[in-house]
Amino acid sequence: MLLIDGVKYNLWTPKDEEKEFHPMIRKHSKEIFGEDSIYFDIKHKLSSKSGIAAIPDAYVVTLSKPYKWYIVENELSSHPVYSHIVPQISKFVDAIEELETQRDIRDILDKEINEDIVLKAFIEKKTGQDSYRFLTELLSKPPRIVLIIDEITLEVEKASKSLKKLANTEIVEFKTYVREDAPNVHAHLFEPLYAVEKITVKGKEVEGERILPEHYISWEKRFAWTEESIKDVVVMLTDNIVNLGEVIQRIHGRNLCFYRGEATTKSIFAALLLGKKSLSVRIRTDPATFRDPQKWTGDRIYKGWFFKQGQEREFKIASKELIPYAMELIKQSYDISG
Repeated sequence: MLLIDGVKYNLWTPKDEEKEFHPMIRKHSKEIFGEDSIYFDIKHKLSSKSGIAAIPDAYVVTLSKPYKWYIVENELSSHPVYSHIVPQISKFVDAIEELETQRDIRDILDKEINEDIVLKAFIEKKTGQDSYRFLTELLSKPPRIVLIIDEITLEVEKASKSLKKLANTEIVEFKTYVREDAPNVHAHLFEPLYAVEKITVKGKEVEGERILPEHYISWEKRFAWTEESIKDVVVMLTDNIVNLGEVIQRIHGRNLCFYRGEATTKSIFAALLLGKKSLSVRIRTDPATFRDPQKWTGDRIYKGWFFKQGQEREFKIASKELIPYAMELIKQSYDISG
């Protein structure tokens, strides 16, 4: 449930992917991909020379530098995600590597653009090129694959690992809530693929679009960005946490979370926040029993991860030698969770 100014919104799951989920993604594509993005809802078959074919749900082109293009697959988690999506993305990757396929997509998108005078003029103004030349250059670069799904389940997480080995893949969890007293009023919860910040224009603050650095996009990109010594700390600490037993790992945006028994707001007991030269760990503590003789967590109480269950504290760790004491702190959070 979401509670906004006293109004209740209940989680709602689409039943019909084509009639319910796809139109919502199309409607909110600019919030997902950026204000200067163009969502092409074109069901166009991608075919490789070997005859393997697949049909993406959409293509997206962004007109903010650096220019990017996406192949989009919209999916409901109630479907057999792993058996369907992984082979589907594999077909996309095989087909898009061929020059003939790139030209085919270019021609389809260029035709769509030229049928809309306003869109054609917008692209020429933003890029300084006609759409044909712009698309030719853009599509010569590898696309990003985006899977937009209503819920990131354990099966989706399993599929995600395989997808990221195949291509530059992003997973966007797009949740929908409906107003309790007005079912036609929706609220959506998702993490966009760009950031909005306040910028100053003639002395006034307005919302402006800021392209995120690569390491702001996901846990995987952040892990690749951090120093090698911290990567070793993350791997070893994660192994120690999992060995506590009944532990579930979940990636949430740029962070890695750990749950005891099942992934719920009541069972989360640790969250890893990666920096360049250190790793921050958030834990849940009971002030009556928590012990930290080395004073790693200090006096500050945080908010954000544990939904007011106990006191949220943080400590940093930058070397493998510190893991034993880190586990003493994490174990206390584990013991009071679930």
